Amino acid sequence: MRFKSAKFYDLYAKPQIYAANALIQTLKDYRQNFDDIYEIGAGSGVLTRLIMENLSYENLLLNDLYESEFMSKFSTQIGDITQLKIKNKQDLIISSSVFQWINALENLANKLKFSLKSGGILAFSIFIDGTLKELSSFTNQSLEYKNLAQLKAIFSKNFEILNAQESQIKLKFNNLKELLTHLKHTGVNNIKGEFKLTKSSIEALNSHFNNDFSLSYKFAIFICLV
Repeated sequence: MRFKSAKFYDLYAKPQIYAANALIQTLKDYRQNFDDIYEIGAGSGVLTRLIMENLSYENLLLNDLYESEFMSKFSTQIGDITQLKIKNKQDLIISSSVFQWINALENLANKLKFSLKSGGILAFSIFIDGTLKELSSFTNQSLEYKNLAQLKAIFSKNFEILNAQESQIKLKFNNLKELLTHLKHTGVNNIKGEFKLTKSSIEALNSHFNNDFSLSYKFAIFICLV
């Protein structure tokens, strides 16, 4: 999502905000003081604000594909994290609700290992298999979410995993229009391929939910040590 134009993201992004809070609270159990922090996918600043409120640091560097209005007030490194060379070695690399969009997580994990100082921490939340199952059961399509075991296998090759846990939040809406508005403003829809929302598919989708307009978001929290 281009957060430069995502005016309503924070209003609708309850699962992302929930995951970011869970990530910060889990991280604080291990460490709260850092010299250099690098955030991947800062966007509208959901996680950044929590970093500022809960962690002590000397330097904070924000990354995203595009520079949002929020990010313009900070030091930034703009671009695709899978292609960038991270500036300097970091004490903490942190990201929330971003890694599910990255296909080659093995390559990213290897890069991040060598972008951290000895004893540095990689902390992230990621949406996992089971997210938006109510929608994918209708479309028969889904993003390629990984499960907890797959993520452990990927990141244990480069890190000591201090914590790996999963959680879930379920949102309820009054009607299909509210549900679709939520998906539109968060940029998450679990749909790929040729499925399109048309008058007939909206009617079918409305019937599919059978007056229970709910969406499940399942996410994992990882705290990893170099």
